[in-house]
Amino acid sequence: MFRVPFALILALASTAIFRVASARITDVVLFGDSYTDQSRAHSISNGTYPGKDYQEVYPPADTAADGGFQWPFYLGLYGNYTIWNYAVGGAVCSNALTPLLGVPDVAVGQQAWFVQDHVAHNGTRSQRLLLDPASFVVILFIGTNDVGINNFVTNDQPAAVSLPDVADCQLDALRALHALGARHFVVNSLIPLQLTGLYGGSSAPVIYYPAPPHNGTAWHREMTNLVQSLNRIVRDGVRALDAEWRAAGDGGSVQWFDTYGFFEEMYYHPAGFFNGSIPANVTGHCHQCPDPDDWRQCGIGDCTLEERDSYMWWDELHPSEQTGRNLAAEMHRKIEGKSKY
Repeated sequence: MFRVPFALILALASTAIFRVASARITDVVLFGDSYTDQSRAHSISNGTYPGKDYQEVYPPADTAADGGFQWPFYLGLYGNYTIWNYAVGGAVCSNALTPLLGVPDVAVGQQAWFVQDHVAHNGTRSQRLLLDPASFVVILFIGTNDVGINNFVTNDQPAAVSLPDVADCQLDALRALHALGARHFVVNSLIPLQLTGLYGGSSAPVIYYPAPPHNGTAWHREMTNLVQSLNRIVRDGVRALDAEWRAAGDGGSVQWFDTYGFFEEMYYHPAGFFNGSIPANVTGHCHQCPDPDDWRQCGIGDCTLEERDSYMWWDELHPSEQTGRNLAAEMHRKIEGKSKY
């Protein structure tokens, strides 16, 4: 097999490592929250805690937070990858930093699932990774709940916790997986949350925050600052960690995926991404909850099945299934070394 000299690898753009390795990538491992979770949060809430090799995908038994199939499902189709999805709706990077719902976080609970599935004889001298390090890539997509309601945007985070702490949590998660033997990583930035219905500037009550009244303008400004700040800190950390691992020469690399920029591209140029039966809609959302105090009414007034692919957002917080398809296609290009993001 052709091998690129190490000196040349250092000189190439960060996407190059996946261009070399993409032919060997057969599995994708994901950690995150409801933007990525396909069914684990529902399984936990239903009392069936996910066990070893849990791979349930919704639908048909239920739907994910985007109203249908999540983007990792489509990523698996586009790249013919086996998907190992450990994301949980409501998760944060660490429950010790920004506790929210207490579901398995990236730092502990989700990584424990990965170890259960893919690490033999954990904690012993004979510990070994069951996956070939050259054959899989880890994707981390976390932070929306860390900066969101009941944490930073509402000033409810613990007094001693700062954005750099949240960034360090993400980088430490990468280091822990690297120590287990993983070598290829992609870190997704936060999306422009200030474009969602929840943080877009309206003070109207919504299902995610029915009461008390809130200052939508203040939330919008604060969320813009939080997202930009955390993205900058994590991106700089990713670049430093990538340089550290490349210098070590053990095959480790980590790339930054500009999810923020990609979502802006969809938002400002929707015609190229949304193709339902009505004109593209990037400001409204498909899923309706007429009474913000009553979850039982959610679904009344939803867009039709034929209209769904026209919407960028499923509800006030979550991207639509069509947005997920777009993200999956671009992430596949990222793994192949062809994405500008």
